[in-house]
Amino acid sequence: MGKLIGDMAKAGVLLGAEGCLPSSFGSRVRIESGEYNVTDGPFPETKELIAGFCLLQVKTKAEAIEWTKRFLSLVKTGTSEVRQLHDAPAG
Repeated sequence: MGKLIGDMAKAGVLLGAEGCLPSSFGSRVRIESGEYNVTDGPFPETKELIAGFCLLQVKTKAEAIEWTKRFLSLVKTGTSEVRQLHDAPAG
């Protein structure tokens, strides 16, 4: 994993990468009918869990997918989601 992160940094695409603490350290915040509900973890019923993230700045979605494939080849099992961020409006 360290080599992959190093490769991303050398390629100039890595903006950040962090692992997430277990859900026992987290909370879920939900709004329904204008009312907030805060539930503290852990969340044992979670079927889909965000375990970490990697923020890349690449030219194409295809490039992001190639980096993601390299990551998944290291962890051997699991799913990664590739998402774009909104660009900041020009000031």
